Amino acid sequence: MFDIEKARSKGMDERTIKILQDINENNQKEESCRRHEFEREKINGLPKYRCKNCGCMEDVSFVKGYMRGLEHVKINYQKEILNATPSPREA
Repeated sequence: MFDIEKARSKGMDERTIKILQDINENNQKEESCRRHEFEREKINGLPKYRCKNCGCMEDVSFVKGYMRGLEHVKINYQKEILNATPSPREA
């Protein structure tokens, strides 16, 4: 999180302060969300992704990494279930 008061005390202009505040707000939304569900939008001609649940805005690299992480969790969970389930011969 950016320290807004510190930025002001260092003489940053209000446009920069507003950008820092927007980043802080977006980070708070992102971190508070239990599960992101992204929809694609175009902002100033660039592809961005908004979470339907929390409203955070992210770029493609964040969304791609997030989706890859979910896939890894799913694969590891499935492996654990398969390893924990006794075979018919063991039952």
